[in-house]
Amino acid sequence: MARILYVITKSNFGGAQRYVRDIAVAARDAGNEVAVAAGGGGILAEELARAGIRVVPLPALSPRRAFLTDLFSFGALFPLIALMRGERPDVVHGNSAKAGGLAALAARLVRVPRIVFTAHGWEFNAPRPWPARAGIRLFSWLSVLLSHTTICVSAAVRRDIAWMPGARRRTVVIRNGIACGALLPRAEARAALAPRGVGRFWIGMISELNPTKRVGDAVRAFASLARAHPDALLVVIGEGSERERLEKIIRETRMRDRVFLAGFRKDAPSLLNAFDLFVHAPRSEALGYAILEAGCASLPVVAARVGGIPEIITDESQGLLVPAEDPGALARAMESLMRDPRRAAECGARLHARVRSAFTKEAMVAETLACYRARR
Repeated sequence: MARILYVITKSNFGGAQRYVRDIAVAARDAGNEVAVAAGGGGILAEELARAGIRVVPLPALSPRRAFLTDLFSFGALFPLIALMRGERPDVVHGNSAKAGGLAALAARLVRVPRIVFTAHGWEFNAPRPWPARAGIRLFSWLSVLLSHTTICVSAAVRRDIAWMPGARRRTVVIRNGIACGALLPRAEARAALAPRGVGRFWIGMISELNPTKRVGDAVRAFASLARAHPDALLVVIGEGSERERLEKIIRETRMRDRVFLAGFRKDAPSLLNAFDLFVHAPRSEALGYAILEAGCASLPVVAARVGGIPEIITDESQGLLVPAEDPGALARAMESLMRDPRRAAECGARLHARVRSAFTKEAMVAETLACYRARR
């Protein structure tokens, strides 16, 4: 039995948090002693507590200020050192940019035997001024060097750090995996999401409302084809800082009765039967849990050709990929599947088969736990 400490910045419930929950529960079930240090309360803390996993709140990890200001103040480093001295973990597994790097540094200082860092994407890919990107690149490189193993959730994430000296021999690709759950019947799912909706054809999204996810591109794409499809709706499940801007786009495009921002839903994957088509249009993406969830529901998918998404949808028999930040291309791909229901159904069935065979939670867990046992 090993003592394992997971560290993550946010305690909301995005892709990284889902990953931590799944891995932590599996590690505990395998006989290990597990604790999770997270930046404050939130849905992740609730999920872990429900699963019987001990959660240690570390408010200093919460993302309150600009990334570099928060990072180089090292405000969370000393609480992490104190925590690790008390916990005496055999393995520290950091997740997210700030938590991963600071956890690796703290673990080195207290001589933790095994340090693992999972890269759920790189902060230097986010739109920032070049001095900030340069500083984040430096810290990301140090995070990889300080860790014994860096897990990249897609080959694309690994390619993004090919420029880092000494990084490749410390990295391994372990793609996110998913266990397909039960789906609500179509009528119940639609009533739960948009009871005012009267459309027959529903286009859906599950996405944080932040600038990287480019939900506004999907709204504009839908608006451009809405007149030709008066029975269609667009429903977006998710919440975030872009809500006000998206509401403005919806007003400007006169789509208030056709586009619905449904807010965050913990049960989002169970509601996917509501949709006839799924859209995911980010400017960057490490892999994309949302597409895996759509595959579980056998939905046809139109997505941006970025990051790890082409590692899920490998050809047009499984879904359609378009250039990022191109609402026109997005609209044309959506239109092609809307006008060809047979092709759409075939894409959904083939994506379902691929997700069930190549992106299992069991494989992700087994490969990750093996990293804890690997020699330094």
